[in-house]
Amino acid sequence: MYPPLSALLLAVALIAPPLSVHASNMGFLEFSPSAYFTTKDWDLVKETADDLLNNQKDGESKSWKNQENDHSGKLTLLKTFSDFGTTCRTMEVFSDAIQVKATRVITLCKNKEGQWKVLN
Repeated sequence: MYPPLSALLLAVALIAPPLSVHASNMGFLEFSPSAYFTTKDWDLVKETADDLLNNQKDGESKSWKNQENDHSGKLTLLKTFSDFGTTCRTMEVFSDAIQVKATRVITLCKNKEGQWKVLN
């Protein structure tokens, strides 16, 4: 079982399309890489993010690839800082699925329970 960070991090970081994409005038999100991710893709991203956030230093990168469908990505830790007494990290998230590529930079902070939460 993965920490709660996984679902929130990935939904935001990889531009997961909302259920009401067309109704909210955000149809472009439908064509993001995460729109094509399988359960195994998400599991690989979660494992990669968890390892980087909890065990690696700034500048470290880690890639993932699903051999079943060739979906892939790379996560890179950009910086660590303190905000209101908690540890925060900025991460670049690149993903590629079915020749659709996207890169996002996100900031996560660790809450009192030790879970990483996305700020942006």
